[in-house]
Amino acid sequence: MNYQKKIEMKHKIRIAAFTIMILLYGTSSLLSSGPDLALLSIFNPKEIEKDFKSLGISHQQVFQIDKKKYVLSGFDDSEENERDYGIRLFVIEGNKVLFRSKGMMDSWYLNLTFFKSKAFNDKMLILGEGGDEGGSYGISVFEMTQSKVKRIGYINASIWDNNENILSAVPFVKIAESTYGYIITFSRDVTIQDKQTYEYKTINKQSIRYIYEGKEDIIEIIE
Repeated sequence: MNYQKKIEMKHKIRIAAFTIMILLYGTSSLLSSGPDLALLSIFNPKEIEKDFKSLGISHQQVFQIDKKKYVLSGFDDSEENERDYGIRLFVIEGNKVLFRSKGMMDSWYLNLTFFKSKAFNDKMLILGEGGDEGGSYGISVFEMTQSKVKRIGYINASIWDNNENILSAVPFVKIAESTYGYIITFSRDVTIQDKQTYEYKTINKQSIRYIYEGKEDIIEIIE
């Protein structure tokens, strides 16, 4: 077995062990088990007013990450089409678009919340919560480092209050990080849409988590 295959095999073993530990012991036990897992903290970049019309972008929110880099939710007026339209996430450095997500289609808004890594200073997660007048659609999750931005998955979860208002789950999100992935849990029961029946059901906060293992999209696990 060559060196590259050994590295890949080691990575797969770690991911498998990571997933099994979560299923057996739950997130809370893992967080107290040692330094390999740590909670991400909310990061509040400065929200500013800035014009990006020269790039064909009209925006709802603009956040300044550093002297040259900006993250915004907005519309790409030059690239709209019937398969890819609506508000989206942009990452801009200077006058260059580094990242442009797919459009959120019928979503009226894309509210951005930032979580910063304590262990990896150059890494950040961006939670983009979409929705309309009826309430929250769910959360798209993006990972940003100094050199790369990518969408890592979708969290099909919202909060239904006693009046059946559909609220954002973002204020109740907790994110734990390891060297090879994330565990996303909640401090409150959440409502999800069943992938087969399309019916909505409420899940106990202790019974649901979302896992990102570093390569594939976020995985939903319900116990």
